[in-house]
Amino acid sequence: MNPRAIAKQALLKTVGVATRRHPVLLPQAAADEANLLEVVAPYRVTNGELVVTIRERRTGMLTATLLTPQRPNSLRLLWRSAPLRYDGPSILRLNLSDGTVRLAERPSGEVPVPLPSRRFCWSLELQPSEESGPRSRVTGHYLPGTGVVDGTYYSGENYVDYEAESVSTRELVVELARRYPFRGRALEIGCATGALLEDLTAAGFDALGVDYSAWAVDRARERVGADRVWQVDVERGRLASVLGPRAPFGALIMLSVFEHFADPFAVLERLSEFVEPGGRLFLTTTNADGLGHCMFGPDWEGYFDWTHLGVDLVSAKSLREGFPRLGWQVEQLETTVIWDGNADPTHATLREWWASDARFRRLLVERDLGDLITCVATKL
Repeated sequence: MNPRAIAKQALLKTVGVATRRHPVLLPQAAADEANLLEVVAPYRVTNGELVVTIRERRTGMLTATLLTPQRPNSLRLLWRSAPLRYDGPSILRLNLSDGTVRLAERPSGEVPVPLPSRRFCWSLELQPSEESGPRSRVTGHYLPGTGVVDGTYYSGENYVDYEAESVSTRELVVELARRYPFRGRALEIGCATGALLEDLTAAGFDALGVDYSAWAVDRARERVGADRVWQVDVERGRLASVLGPRAPFGALIMLSVFEHFADPFAVLERLSEFVEPGGRLFLTTTNADGLGHCMFGPDWEGYFDWTHLGVDLVSAKSLREGFPRLGWQVEQLETTVIWDGNADPTHATLREWWASDARFRRLLVERDLGDLITCVATKL
């Protein structure tokens, strides 16, 4: 932990003891809404053009800076405009084909295209003409994804760094496997690059994996062996030839994969015949009834991954109702976290509330309003 973080923790602890309150340090943007530039901007960019509506009525000079991810939780400057005349409520346009930027339909510069990442941000700062402080705002955006699931998907197109971003979820699955014991082998569906298979093996479990991405299967085989991973489309492919000789399995593992299937419950039904009675299902997935989806609608993080074909079908309610019909008894099901990657400070409000207030976390868990689901079930 760096010295600044240590000092902050010490300060908060001292204030908490002195006041018998739970102190929280929020970003400077939380101090006064007068400092926030009023804008309306979509998270997902469609039709090749980003349109940002700036509602600020004060005039002045506006500077627009385009930022792109460099690594998880880090941004780098890609382009910055010269100070632009701002005459009141206006539209800021960015054409993603040729990079042209227009403010109030006036040419305002050119951004280098194509952008190096699907995610990017505008950082807007207005210096008013009158004698008052500047107003600023960061707006987060992403481009729709397309194409095959290969190395770019795991390091840039969908994840910034899959290995780093999946660590906590992998640790959770290993912990659940210890807490809910099973006999025999585990089968991971959507094993990706084999990170969880490697973790399970290190923890003493016998685990095999399948994935539909040829690139991912090659990487997984390099980690755990060619005889432990196969390329299979579990939604449409023939399963008996690959899974049959190795069945029955003692556990099915689906780490952030259930929402990817166009018909998730039909896939589980297909796979269930290869699991022995008493076998476990360990699953992490999305919650379409979560608070993030309820608040942000089409700007919910669940839509960022273009391979989330069944994300609207998966929720705490649909799992509680659907799993028993398929012969699975739910042992544990809880929702967690506010899942949102938008850099806009208004979106960050929910993330910071979740991180700092135990009452809010408990509220979401008790009402199944977290954006992600952890579930353990037993085959009857």
